[in-house]
Amino acid sequence: MKTKITRNALIGLAFIASLFMIYFGINFLKGINVLKKQNLYYAVFEDVSNLLLSSPVYVKGYQIGLVSNIRMISTDPMRFAVGINLEEDIRIPDGSYVEYGIDLFGASNANLVMVPSDFYLEPGDTLTGSRVTGVMDGVAGVMPKADSILLRIDSVLFTLNRLMSNPAWEKSIVGIGSTVDQLNRSSASLNRIVGSLEKDLPEISSNLNAVSGDLKKVSEELTQMDMQSTFSSIDKTVNNLKLLTTKINSDDNSLGLLMNDTKLHDSLNVTITTATKLLEDIRQNPERYLSIKVRLF
Repeated sequence: MKTKITRNALIGLAFIASLFMIYFGINFLKGINVLKKQNLYYAVFEDVSNLLLSSPVYVKGYQIGLVSNIRMISTDPMRFAVGINLEEDIRIPDGSYVEYGIDLFGASNANLVMVPSDFYLEPGDTLTGSRVTGVMDGVAGVMPKADSILLRIDSVLFTLNRLMSNPAWEKSIVGIGSTVDQLNRSSASLNRIVGSLEKDLPEISSNLNAVSGDLKKVSEELTQMDMQSTFSSIDKTVNNLKLLTTKINSDDNSLGLLMNDTKLHDSLNVTITTATKLLEDIRQNPERYLSIKVRLF
């Protein structure tokens, strides 16, 4: 005879299975593996930002447990106790500490740093905890600056768009094109001038060489001249000029008397005046001075 399972029994079994799954899931989310024995330790932190329940705990990259609970233990200063469930066979040396940070995807993870020691902590003991600055913390610090940069870029793009849509922009492009054409023509002219100069360069160089040779000859002639005798001649000429000037300024000669004595000057003036009067009288009264005698033979 087959035993029939009633509908109520099925409902009861399903309810019990649901309770077991809920219990197992809640403990799993808390970081407690009900199927495996674990040891509970505590780490004290001053900041638990972004540290979540069930965050993994690693030692040198290997996961050894989960964060099971977080609670505040003091307010001044503010401190938090974080419970971590570790595998039963993990022994923690005295002096070890826990540090946590945020990875690139924003997930939190804790690392157990073991310090060599001959003494080991017992389950329930407390470790020192600290927060490590991660990549996301740096990104969070940069985000305000990035927002400001993006706003400026947007403003620059808007300005460029307005410039590009302005009809004067096309005229400017046309003007730039014409300017480039003029520069090309000027460059061609300069090339022709340079080409003609290159043709004339040998002749110019020859003329310069000739001028340089003439200057060299003149320099050699000046070097060979007897400058001492030339200077002596110049000194003699200057002395003669001084002597002539001295005689002109003295009264012991005719030229000096003429230049310095007023009597000769006055006599000359009187003579010239008398001669002028005589000539005027001759012009007016010629009969006084001219007589014609006719003789008959």
